[in-house]
Amino acid sequence: MPDSEELEKKEKREFMRETIVKPPLTRKQIAKRVALFVCASAAFGGVAAVSFAAVKPFADRCFQENGMQETSSVEFSKDDPDSVSPSDGADADMTAQPEQMEQEIDEAVSEALSSYQFSVDNFNSMTSVLRGIGEQGDKSIVTVSSGKQDTDIFGNPVENTGDYAGAVIAESDGEFLIFTYADAVRAADSINVRFSDGTKIAGTVRQIDEVLGMAVVAVPSGNLPEEERKKVQVLSLANSYTVKAGDVLVGIGGPSGQVHSLSFGTVSYVARNVQITDGLTRILYADISSNSQTGTFLINTAGEMVGWTSESCRSESCTDRTAAYTISSYKPILERLTNGASAAYLGILGQDVSRAMQGSGIPAGVYVTEAVSGSPAYDAGIQPGDIIVKFGTKEIGSFKDLQAQIENSASGVSVSVNVMRKGRDGYTEIPFLVSLRAR
Repeated sequence: MPDSEELEKKEKREFMRETIVKPPLTRKQIAKRVALFVCASAAFGGVAAVSFAAVKPFADRCFQENGMQETSSVEFSKDDPDSVSPSDGADADMTAQPEQMEQEIDEAVSEALSSYQFSVDNFNSMTSVLRGIGEQGDKSIVTVSSGKQDTDIFGNPVENTGDYAGAVIAESDGEFLIFTYADAVRAADSINVRFSDGTKIAGTVRQIDEVLGMAVVAVPSGNLPEEERKKVQVLSLANSYTVKAGDVLVGIGGPSGQVHSLSFGTVSYVARNVQITDGLTRILYADISSNSQTGTFLINTAGEMVGWTSESCRSESCTDRTAAYTISSYKPILERLTNGASAAYLGILGQDVSRAMQGSGIPAGVYVTEAVSGSPAYDAGIQPGDIIVKFGTKEIGSFKDLQAQIENSASGVSVSVNVMRKGRDGYTEIPFLVSLRAR
């Protein structure tokens, strides 16, 4: 008996080691599965977008009510353009497949898509999704009204008013903090913020950025009826470095010239490393209706702000497109403005000294293309053609280095800025004491 039991156990152990191996998929089967996946993605993508747009406001309210009180200091997440990996939608393993495999997959996908009929219902579903995203974003929009005292031709006192769009970007210490255009508050004798229910609350200016023409206004959130206060959504700031040509954006604020209007379109081009005062940024060019006088904010399909439109960033070659500054490169400045601190202003435009330029004998650093007239840099004596190599105690190797140093500096202080200036005997390092002012 013991022998038979041991034999039975041995047979069971041997049976447990057996495996069933499926035959490998043929290339045709793989191609069909890929085609099925593409069609399924197209079908379920719209459902996912609608679900997200519907659930996000409720989830945000839950977290705000059960969560956590805002700290007295507002902070925005910082984005690094170098940390965004390029995504072309191709899987790394797929690109290593033989050419024949790729051709069969392409043919299968093309066949599946060619047989798909895009109907009016599909179009209506798509616009419905975008309208839903815009309506959710509109819950962050308020009307900023400025009043300026003046006199008419008979000397009678009159008040001129103007309406501008503003976006609620934070709530802290019992205040809504509103990102708006500087024209809405510049030289205003009175500022009122009107919410969607018609409630008007007197606002105060936190800070103004005259360089890019933006401002932050604060209003006491407790002055708003509780039911209306709960409806107000804080508009999240996106990582705008992820925006690519072809992305769909929604315009909120006042794209039609009236506050609380909507528009949507696609990004046609992303201009990188565009020179602006004291930095480099990205400019979005989009086929979307906008109005920079009333104010237009662009949001992505996740309902996050990626930028705001401005006539000052419009290129002469793109007059028929909406141009918008991106939010990521502006977050450090916006964070200071939101917390009531002014942002430092040096006043130069420039570019990195490329390897080719260094090969011709130009020192590494930031090549100054313009010192803005009347700016601290101009007043200190910095000139076009100078190479900024040091800011304070920090060596400057790129515009990214310089931009970070300016953003971390306070206005009203003096800082030593060293430049390399070309003369008859080559480049000579010259220090300048620059008195930084507020933007």
